[in-house]
Amino acid sequence: MERLSVIYFKILKRLVLHIIEFFIPSKVFRKNFVAWATFPKFNLVPDITKYDKTINVAFCFNDRYIPLALTAISSLLENSPGCKYDIYCVTDITKYSQTKISKYIKNRYSNGNIIFLKPNKDYDRAHCGRWPHAIWWRCMLPKLLPNSVNRIIYADVDTLFVRDLRDANEFEIGTNLLAGCFDSETYINSGFLIMNIKQFRMENKYPQMIYWAENNQTRCPDQDMLNAICHGRIKPMSRKFNLIVDGGYSFLKTMNISQYREIRYPVMLHYAGRVKPWDANIKSFFTFKIYRQYYKTVIDNY
Repeated sequence: MERLSVIYFKILKRLVLHIIEFFIPSKVFRKNFVAWATFPKFNLVPDITKYDKTINVAFCFNDRYIPLALTAISSLLENSPGCKYDIYCVTDITKYSQTKISKYIKNRYSNGNIIFLKPNKDYDRAHCGRWPHAIWWRCMLPKLLPNSVNRIIYADVDTLFVRDLRDANEFEIGTNLLAGCFDSETYINSGFLIMNIKQFRMENKYPQMIYWAENNQTRCPDQDMLNAICHGRIKPMSRKFNLIVDGGYSFLKTMNISQYREIRYPVMLHYAGRVKPWDANIKSFFTFKIYRQYYKTVIDNY
């Protein structure tokens, strides 16, 4: 009975919104109004409950993307007061920049340990297409990470964390190679992954990954490679862990009710669209305003 009342309320709410929408002359404003009125209410209050395990996280970036990496890391640590992280950064930046990043994080947060890893030359002959060679650095993690690390959570740097990663750290993947959020029935977006490093090593997948990278030319080389090598061995995750947002609310239009409920309390926002929140010339939508708060702090203090 309670479930039916919730459904009826949502139908009524949608009807009222469309009645109001009828009186809004602009088509763009009409769409944005409905999307805004039905937008998920993000839970931005951090969970302060102590989590005893140290969570392993990885980011990959070059000198150009330092501000984005610091924004992602800062948002993670700020919204995780009950968690501790070992943050592995695969990067080719200078020692000076590494020291500067470490000091920036240490002066502001007590729950993050920054560890720098230097990319190797294993993917030097890999095809990159229109992308920088740094796209392959995350694929080096099974080889670069210390033997004590059996699994790691990887995230792109064009992201913002609004909740901690304790749920992701407890996510059971068994003998699967990856866990991630699917864009379609058979293809994941690799902007947020749980990588079963132990399994990659046990099955000696690393040489297969390099071979694929050197012998295939595709639109999204690294992502396509991970989907190909790990096909059938990827455990699906809720879209709340990798909520892809753009300059407006269009990402809501493709969701059904079940998917909408999944993202009500997202963990990570992924700004994977063409419009980016760090571009000062674009309009300020809700998800962009959140990002700019963190980004501005980095720009002003780094």
